Amino acid sequence: MTGSVNTDFNNPKFNVGLLVPPDKVNRFVMYSDKEANSNIKVASQDVFVKSKKPRFEDRFKTPKSVFYSIGAAVLTVGALVLRKSFKK
Repeated sequence: MTGSVNTDFNNPKFNVGLLVPPDKVNRFVMYSDKEANSNIKVASQDVFVKSKKPRFEDRFKTPKSVFYSIGAAVLTVGALVLRKSFKK
């Protein structure tokens, strides 16, 4: 042979992962169409009953920056009006 091949499989270089089989296989449960539909209705009802419904005031609440910009515009216009009235 022209070269030696390292076949030491205990070397960490060769340990790339470990496959762990599952302990058990999940069993599938078959439901009748009527039972499945009733389960879905109950689940969706629970979701909609327990979810928080936003109030009208919370959904359409005006950001504070709008009020700040309107206030700044009113102050600017007021200052300009006062300035013109003092110049006369």
